[in-house]
Amino acid sequence: MLRGMVNTSERGVPSGIIKAQQGKFEVEPLDFNAQLRFPLNIPIYDRVRADGQVESVLNAVQLPILSAPWDLHTEGVRDEVVALIRTELGLPEPGNGMGPRARREGIRWSEHLEQVLTMLWAGFMCFEQVYEVSPARPGQEDTGLDEIVHLRKLSPRMPQSITSIEVGRDGGLEAVTQVGLDDKDIRIPVDQLVMYTHKREGADWSGRSILRTAYRHWLIKDALIRVDAQAGERNSMGIPVVTYSSDADKEEALKIAQDLRAGATSGVALEESKMSLAIVGVQGATVDLLPKISYHDQQIAKSALAMFLDLGHDNGARSLGETHLKVFLNRLQQVADYIAVTATEHIIRDLVELNFGPDEPYPALTPGNLRASQGISVEELSTLVNSKVIQPDDQLEGFVRSNHGLPQVDKSTTRPGGAQEGGVAIVDASQIARSAPVPAPTAPSATDEHDEKLNGLLGELLSVRERRGKR
Repeated sequence: MLRGMVNTSERGVPSGIIKAQQGKFEVEPLDFNAQLRFPLNIPIYDRVRADGQVESVLNAVQLPILSAPWDLHTEGVRDEVVALIRTELGLPEPGNGMGPRARREGIRWSEHLEQVLTMLWAGFMCFEQVYEVSPARPGQEDTGLDEIVHLRKLSPRMPQSITSIEVGRDGGLEAVTQVGLDDKDIRIPVDQLVMYTHKREGADWSGRSILRTAYRHWLIKDALIRVDAQAGERNSMGIPVVTYSSDADKEEALKIAQDLRAGATSGVALEESKMSLAIVGVQGATVDLLPKISYHDQQIAKSALAMFLDLGHDNGARSLGETHLKVFLNRLQQVADYIAVTATEHIIRDLVELNFGPDEPYPALTPGNLRASQGISVEELSTLVNSKVIQPDDQLEGFVRSNHGLPQVDKSTTRPGGAQEGGVAIVDASQIARSAPVPAPTAPSATDEHDEKLNGLLGELLSVRERRGKR
């Protein structure tokens, strides 16, 4: 009864695919600019990211994600499964920033993550999974398995080497094709791939680069920089002009003007009646292109919501910094969460299924809160402590010392006068002044008596001079 009422077949097709040979489907990028469709867009964006402002924007986007507190959400997951995944992904234990010691084979999550972020400028980034079966490694002894399927490599397959992306009729990823060392195409199926795509639309697995909206501004800026360089070269030195009196001297005058160069011994001698020489500079005002170049730099930063990179150029701009940073980090949180979901479903899930079976619960990768991971300033911490929102303790002091490069506390040499024993020493300078012991009065010495007599004589002398002046 219900089967006749429910649509169980897919009639339509997602946009972004074309029918290729042998009944296969390939990605058809949806960009209206043919030059910016995959695979033609990859070398263009590779050139764009060589720009200084673009590189600053890319670094600003990547650093919060790279420095996020990546960890595993392990609720309902057995400890031996967590230990296996943590060691296989090279994830550090909570509170251990160095992470586990690298093995000869295997991956480290921080290095993999840095390669994953290639998808931001290229639109996508894919990796080939390479496994090996061998005994347990350090940290995996409690798994209870004699042989473990290890993730030996997540080998990057750079976008520059990918020639086509194969999809199914429903838009699902099927395979990618790469140019091999012998110029022959290599097909890598989806069950051996981990594919990260930035802003996928329909079946377009080539994604959308964050440089797409910045491309127009980069193109105009690049032309302006070239024109500005030409203007400086042409107009900054002046043009030598040689005036001649007869047509017979024209060629000689032109040669003198062309051969004239600056130097310690350079110069020219002319017959006054025949020729004269002058260095003619720019007359009138020229167009200053730097404000236009700066405008396009700001638009490039805005295209990635990194407006805070240009704070200070306008009055009152710094007051918007906190708002700009909040919007920026919210966007990056979405990117980091997408990376976490993709890695969980296509790396962690596969590893757990290969070693423990398809019904075993698996941990989920999480980047944490990017805004919280940016830390807290000393001023903000001081405000929270003074308002008694936070009570200082040993753990807080250790956190402050560690984040600010301060040495660990040595209680044997700690000065008194701070917080109570075991707490963070937070001292008010005015309280120190008020509570400082007042030195006890001492008996006057012979030197003090001599100084008093001398001061008395000087006072009498000044009084005599004042009386004489009044007369």
